[in-house]
Amino acid sequence: MAGAPAGRPFPWRRFLAGVAALAGGAAACALLVGGMLVLFVRLSWPHTEALGNPAFGINFSCNYAEYLLLEDAATGNGHVPDDRPGRARWCAGTLGELLEGLGARHVRLSVEWSQVEPRQGEFDWTLIDALLSEAEEHGARVLLTVGLKAQRHPEYYIPGWVLERASVAYGDEVSSDPFVRERALVMIDAAVAHFSQSGAIDAWGADNEPYVPSLRASNWSLSREFVQEEVAAIRANDRLARPVSINHGQHFVFDRRWKHALADADVLAQSLYPWRNYDIPGRTLVVPILEIGPLAPNYSYQARLAREQGRNFWITEMQAEPWVDGDIRLVSPERPSANLTEANFRKNIDYARRVGADRIYLWGAEWWLYQRVRYGDARWWNLGRAAIEGSGNAPPAAQMR
Repeated sequence: MAGAPAGRPFPWRRFLAGVAALAGGAAACALLVGGMLVLFVRLSWPHTEALGNPAFGINFSCNYAEYLLLEDAATGNGHVPDDRPGRARWCAGTLGELLEGLGARHVRLSVEWSQVEPRQGEFDWTLIDALLSEAEEHGARVLLTVGLKAQRHPEYYIPGWVLERASVAYGDEVSSDPFVRERALVMIDAAVAHFSQSGAIDAWGADNEPYVPSLRASNWSLSREFVQEEVAAIRANDRLARPVSINHGQHFVFDRRWKHALADADVLAQSLYPWRNYDIPGRTLVVPILEIGPLAPNYSYQARLAREQGRNFWITEMQAEPWVDGDIRLVSPERPSANLTEANFRKNIDYARRVGADRIYLWGAEWWLYQRVRYGDARWWNLGRAAIEGSGNAPPAAQMR
């Protein structure tokens, strides 16, 4: 029978000493790896870059403002139609309330194709004209995005008359459809030619996160070649040659599509959401994306690279409202979201100031107003206003290179 020789006791002391040595070695390795991870995080750009003084502005969507402030199934107020009387005036007034109350001098707006061309060849610029006039009245400068994708749900605002003739399915590159491509470029030509007369606009956006497939709209995507055509159309129709931006939504460092934007536009822009929800069985974790060291996008490097190439770097969506999977209207002082706390909000402003961006557009101003109006909670409004008022809101010409 195999084992210790008969009559000789098992060497327990030696065995236990070996186990202890192995355990100690494993613990030392774990400490070393843990220490290296901590070091990687502490040496990453969010902790080492100096605080800058970018100009803070806001994003604004009329649809989102209506959803928050006018639509409420609990009170019997259902969907608010886009063709309701006085819509442009109400939306412009709401934008004016935000600009005035927050002191914002930069605002990002989106042209929604289905709204401006409800029927083929018939353009209605009423809403955007009203928003541009309101911005100009308040001394604010507008980044106007044109294309197939716009801010907020459902992102793709393709008119029904286009989809009736197009042949696109789930997961398609929607810009590859000849009719979609042709009519989108016609709309962009017309929109830029019309809106270029506005003195409020100081930059254009070629679509909204064009390289990111939209799960909200059949997982459609756009090709880089089409976005290049959009940029060319904008430049051809703007007699003042204002800069064109392309924004991207990069989640991890492995995504290198931001280089397309850097190569094809005057302004490389990013959407920055430092707090992401990840579901595991039984619970949802809020992960601080910028605290994962070398896996996190290095926006500071991108900003330096853009400057070296004579371009600007902006954050066109800086998280300043919770990222939720359900109805954001249910988030309240009594039902807070773990995704964005007051401490996280302040942390986001700190991140934004360390990126090296010339301009930051905060995402969620409509929600701040909703929280103040619906729940009497002005915390988010005050945090946003403090960030904007304390930022480098220099005259627009001084911020463009």
